[in-house]
Amino acid sequence: MKIIIPVKDNKFIASGFNATPHVCVFDQDKELDNACHFTCWREIIPQGTKITKQLKEHGIYAVLTEEMQLLAFNLFRDNGIVVYKSQGDDLYHNLGLFSKGLLKYYSVEDALENKKICGGQCNECVDDDKCK
Repeated sequence: MKIIIPVKDNKFIASGFNATPHVCVFDQDKELDNACHFTCWREIIPQGTKITKQLKEHGIYAVLTEEMQLLAFNLFRDNGIVVYKSQGDDLYHNLGLFSKGLLKYYSVEDALENKKICGGQCNECVDDDKCK
């Protein structure tokens, strides 16, 4: 399985995809030394393309991130992309946890905690279906 992670300096997990143009694509089936491919996420998801379709075409079925907007979380979840929540920002520590199955799934509650990253579009997030 491949997982995509927003990164900074190729060793830290960025707060989210909105915070960096760089990602690590981790291939769990490869040896750790060759498992991370670092690139710009626009190389995987060109402007104007469908995000989840592009991820799946690259064999990516999971995301690991610290923060994610509710709408993005729902987009991934509804299209079969699993989202994991990082524990801190150490990339390699989190990849180890992922490989051992020790990371928790990102939840609606996690996304609602991050309503500040909605860019001021919402005054109050009330649940996963409605934002006033």
